Amino acid sequence: MTVRRGLRRPEAKAPEPDPGPPQALKLVGTVLANTTLLTALLYFFGFVDTQVFFAYFRVHYTLLGQTPDEIFARGVDGVLLPLAGTAGTVLGFLIAVRILRLRLTENGWARLLRICTPIAAGLGAALIVATVLIALNPVPFRDRPGLPGLGFALGVLMLLFAWRQWDSAPRSSLLELVLGYVLVSIGLFWAVSDYSAAVGTRRGFEVAAQIAVRPAATIYSAESLNLTAAGVLQVKCADPDAAYKYRYTGLKLLLQSGGQYVFVPSNWRAGNGVAFVLPKTEKLRLEFGPARSAPPSGC
Repeated sequence: MTVRRGLRRPEAKAPEPDPGPPQALKLVGTVLANTTLLTALLYFFGFVDTQVFFAYFRVHYTLLGQTPDEIFARGVDGVLLPLAGTAGTVLGFLIAVRILRLRLTENGWARLLRICTPIAAGLGAALIVATVLIALNPVPFRDRPGLPGLGFALGVLMLLFAWRQWDSAPRSSLLELVLGYVLVSIGLFWAVSDYSAAVGTRRGFEVAAQIAVRPAATIYSAESLNLTAAGVLQVKCADPDAAYKYRYTGLKLLLQSGGQYVFVPSNWRAGNGVAFVLPKTEKLRLEFGPARSAPPSGC
């Protein structure tokens, strides 16, 4: 038998599958997307909180020119505890999944997924239906701000999980990822909107309850300001050479922002209280003293 020697034609290799974007780029993209969403949620929280808080004192928020830093500060301050609780819950869930994945065999893990998939699909569908019904009639859930939105986002995540387990495609399509991200974001903004409005109302109530113990504010003005309210006293200074000819007492400073002062009477009440918005100018001089100090009769 003759053995043929020589060069062989190289066998054609099957084309290697496209590995897709590098893992580092995927990680960077995920972090940037989530950071952008978190920033938007914090700003939105602070914005709604600012609106509701000043509306409690009958002051429109646009008069004060709140800066983005002030809005972000309110957002971070208000959402810090809920965010920490949510992050802790998610971290605990991921740790539990990791422990189960390490302890179970491949068959045991596959069996667990087969059991959890229909449960997740049923719970996700039930949550979405329930939140849609709540959106049509939100009155019964006024005392549970944020829960409907969180329920909607969680329901979407459960349905996406079940769909990925049932789908035979190796990867999620771009359309699936985008739609899932949008729907989860809608749920989070819904939750933040409800919760921030409740926080703004609560903060307004708390500040109003502490008005009496705030430092007493006295306004000296070069011109008459015509501040008329119960408990606010105007005194015209007798000295003709005084730079500030009018004095107003019985006031408390609520805050200063955007070149504006917001004052309320010392006896402010939610039912009939008024607020004064004054521009920060050189014609005004402010003086502060103990909360219940009595002003002198003259100036």
